[in-house]
Amino acid sequence: MPSPISPNTDAPAVEVRGLVKKYGAVEALKGIDLTVGRGEMFALLGPNGAGKTTLFSILATLRSPTEGSARVLGRDVVGARDAVRRQMGIVFQEPAIERRLTGRDNLLLMGLFYGLPTAAAHRRASELLGSLGLADSADRPAETLSGGQRRKLELARALVIDPQILFLDEATLGLDVDARRSFWSHVRTLKERGRTVFFTTHYMEEAEVADRIALIDSGRIVALGTPRELKSGLGGGVIRLNTDDDPAAARWLTGRGFSPEAKEGGLMILHADPASVVPELLRNLPVTVQRVEVHAPSLEDVFVELTGRGLAGGAPPTGTERRGAEGGAP
Repeated sequence: MPSPISPNTDAPAVEVRGLVKKYGAVEALKGIDLTVGRGEMFALLGPNGAGKTTLFSILATLRSPTEGSARVLGRDVVGARDAVRRQMGIVFQEPAIERRLTGRDNLLLMGLFYGLPTAAAHRRASELLGSLGLADSADRPAETLSGGQRRKLELARALVIDPQILFLDEATLGLDVDARRSFWSHVRTLKERGRTVFFTTHYMEEAEVADRIALIDSGRIVALGTPRELKSGLGGGVIRLNTDDDPAAARWLTGRGFSPEAKEGGLMILHADPASVVPELLRNLPVTVQRVEVHAPSLEDVFVELTGRGLAGGAPPTGTERRGAEGGAP
């Protein structure tokens, strides 16, 4: 089913230039530049309070920027808000379905909101319920569905108009592993059909499915690239050490040419061949090693190296950030 308004197919899916958002004296976004291509699965990865939801809510036309510009499918998110909304689907972090209605009626209502004839809205609802594995529970009140089923229903609701771009804001927060896996398998089919998917997350394994990832911290994009590019920038591998005296261990390591960094209750060392040096460290460190790990760089390691904190270690979201996550009006 085509979207109600044909998009500008020559423009990037998302184009952001010099984007600034201030809440009083607080600068939530500090000059964001970002371009997302058509058909890309793009992840915005960062801890709570980093600016993810603020950027997301501007792109989804829920808030206006203080400075700079943002365009979605070639249209300005402020000046052409209605046109942008008719080309996008959105799944909020907080539930947006009507829990007292059945799944089928939730989708029918959304179709009517977008101006579909009643018969077409019924057909579209049935198509989506079938494709997302919700046909058997379609006529139950949404409040009786499992968490995973409700999330699928939220996704179906976002797909009623067959959008050109799908926005997902921490869409699987609180789901178990199996439910998250099922949700993302359906999202990937949209990418395979050429749709653009822009999502925020602080789950590393979810970000790994993206074509490209932007790491955001304190209102700035601190790194941008494919998952492989971001991780390869750290070099060979990572050694994580926990000892009974980390400061003493750090001094000893520094004196022997290593560059240890104190990270999240331990030490992290980047090394071109970590497995080759671990036996030496275990033999010679003048402190008791309580734990040692060697692994390839992860997105978490990249973020820690760039910002000095982990993805789960950010400050709690501000009141304005929380309201954006709940889909509040601008």
